[in-house]
Amino acid sequence: MAYLTLNDGCPLWYSDDGTGPVVVMLQGLQFPGGYFWQKVITPLAEHNRVITIDLRSQGLSGKSIGGHSIAGNADDLAEALEILGIDDVLLLGVAYGGMVALTYLERHGAGRLRGLCLSEMTPRLTNADEWPHPTFGDFTAQAGASFVAGVRADRTAALGGFLMASFAVLPDPATLADMTAQTWLTPTETVATLIADMVEQDYRAVIPTITLPTLLVYGRTNNPVMPGPVGRWIAAAIPGSQLVELETAGHSPFWDDPSGFAAAVNDFAAARP
Repeated sequence: MAYLTLNDGCPLWYSDDGTGPVVVMLQGLQFPGGYFWQKVITPLAEHNRVITIDLRSQGLSGKSIGGHSIAGNADDLAEALEILGIDDVLLLGVAYGGMVALTYLERHGAGRLRGLCLSEMTPRLTNADEWPHPTFGDFTAQAGASFVAGVRADRTAALGGFLMASFAVLPDPATLADMTAQTWLTPTETVATLIADMVEQDYRAVIPTITLPTLLVYGRTNNPVMPGPVGRWIAAAIPGSQLVELETAGHSPFWDDPSGFAAAVNDFAAARP
């Protein structure tokens, strides 16, 4: 593990494991990458150069005051890739990380990328006309605003239930306590601000414009966070994309079924060296 320093002085934590085709992985909101990806880094690094990054103010990276946004994180990612001097990247984003990946594509293009992997991300969190797959199956804009206010007022109460709903099989109490402690490495105001930004996003028009080879990995068991077949909707919208649905995984397929998750990514990366 190491740090790289952005132009404004903010240090970003990253890890760099293995050799071969480059896979850059962006985790979900709050979690440090070393913890989030712990079950899949080794099997992925057997065949690839695997780089994980803690985005600004999250995990073990430097904590900036204010200015947090998905677009800002995407710009930081572009700067990080430039500092690391890496091209032909398979960019993998889970949930929040998937939003950052799509925003990166919008703002910086696909010049450094050879492929895209999205897992457990949705193009739109809240209800909308002609959108059958909101988060939780029903999530109004008002509910989104209330959720953000709840995070600011009592983060444990607001996000504790979300963590409990993120697994096909609930981890033991000691592991859940450890996970909760890891999330507190990210300041509450950062979490609330970024959730508010997530609620505003709508990538439904962006997704059909993707021309990169794309892998989609979704869990289909005990997944109240995304109960609808969001992965199938995205797969239908991206010509030639590949969808892998892990039947024993929920909203955290990298944790619920790490061997299935790693196999899907390894197979996809091997086909696009």
